[in-house]
Amino acid sequence: MTIINFSAFRKYTLPVLFSLMLLGGTPSAASPHAAAPSGEKLLDMTYPFDENTIYWPTAEPFSLTKLEWKVTPGGWWYASNNYGAAEHGGTHVDAPIHFAEKGRTIDRIALDEWIGPAVKIDVVAACMKNRAYRLTVNDVLQWEAKHGRLPEHAWVLMYTGIDTKYYPDRKLVLGTLKTGAAALSELNFPGFSPEVATFLVKARNIKGIGLDTPSIDPGDSKEFKVHRICFEADKLAIENIAALDRLPEKGAMLYVIPMLIKDGTGSPARIFALLP
Repeated sequence: MTIINFSAFRKYTLPVLFSLMLLGGTPSAASPHAAAPSGEKLLDMTYPFDENTIYWPTAEPFSLTKLEWKVTPGGWWYASNNYGAAEHGGTHVDAPIHFAEKGRTIDRIALDEWIGPAVKIDVVAACMKNRAYRLTVNDVLQWEAKHGRLPEHAWVLMYTGIDTKYYPDRKLVLGTLKTGAAALSELNFPGFSPEVATFLVKARNIKGIGLDTPSIDPGDSKEFKVHRICFEADKLAIENIAALDRLPEKGAMLYVIPMLIKDGTGSPARIFALLP
């Protein structure tokens, strides 16, 4: 059984439960753009899983098979589906084991470890000019010059604009419509640089990183250095985050709720932010 740090739960989760009570319900289901209703303090940052969900080109896509959708002979309605998918696709998280041999699996990461302050670094202009843009240490320092030092155990989120503008268009998000190994040489999207990953891990003690593309490494990466740097340091990652355009640069609290998969290297996740 996983033991949850109650002080962290009380600090981060009880405000959300209180907000839900005030709102009279639960976070709204994600639209294709995961827009929160006017006046709502909770922002859903999750893309729905369906036939359009973007997966790594070599991964199995999401599938949903309807088993029973009918009125039974007894007169009541009954519906049931089967579903299947790879771990790494759509809005999802990576566990350290993904690129660190001795790293933790999803089921070994306590729930409170997924909750923390959100920092958004907006590099949309740079990414629109250069689809292979890498987030730099200078981008982080410019954010700090404006907002102050990164908070401890923060989620550092790179806002590229790629998913926000183009998801779920595979060609415009991934850079290719191909699937399988033939697609890998054509992948073209922004990501973190190894230098900034090292800086964030060693100099800023972050919780993890995330962004609105399919990978924290840029599409043309061959060695996945950002994954390796982060996961060898036992940090976490989120990919294909929705609604980053609606998240403020500072002040929000991010809640990441992965599916609890035993021995999982990653997991689909429901992600939402409590806005300031």
